[in-house]
Amino acid sequence: MNKILRQLMFFSILFLSSCQTRFDKAKWNIQTDRVFPPDYRNGMINDLTKNYKLVGLKYSQLIQLLGTPDGRDGNRIYYNIDLKYAFLSPDPNYSKNLWFMYSKDSIITSFKVEVWNK
Repeated sequence: MNKILRQLMFFSILFLSSCQTRFDKAKWNIQTDRVFPPDYRNGMINDLTKNYKLVGLKYSQLIQLLGTPDGRDGNRIYYNIDLKYAFLSPDPNYSKNLWFMYSKDSIITSFKVEVWNK
């Protein structure tokens, strides 16, 4: 019984650790359509935000790391992480974006993951 429990714990830990993907710049930037982010981004978001020093980067360094942003609003830019559409709807009913705010000196001051549901 003890051996079975240990094996079960091992496979549980293995499964949970496989759900998070390490950030990979090449995979992050794979995109066939600007509207649909690559599936990789959703898995990489935790590694990127926890293990990379994003605050304090220059705007140009962020662009080198993540590529061209998917949109901007004033002194904020964002990258699409996930988008979902209702059946036959032209508008998304779910979005997940990674927002970066930067100073007038083009230094990243903060970031946040924002989820929107319709």
